Amino acid sequence: MSDKKEEKICKRCLFKADEKDQYCIRCGAPLINRCTDFKTGGKHYCGFVNRPDARYCAKCGHETVFKQYGLV
Repeated sequence: MSDKKEEKICKRCLFKADEKDQYCIRCGAPLINRCTDFKTGGKHYCGFVNRPDARYCAKCGHETVFKQYGLV
């Protein structure tokens, strides 16, 4: 088993981001592919973190942030 963490690379400009970053500091693109459904069940947002290649949320089926930004 490897302790090496995956590098966080911006899908838009390929900038190598810090592990804690949520948006690219070079171009402003999101680095985390969250669900965009903010009113699931009228109580809270889904916010599920999807795989980097997901266009739709694996949990609820709504579009992901990467799809809305044209990154997938």
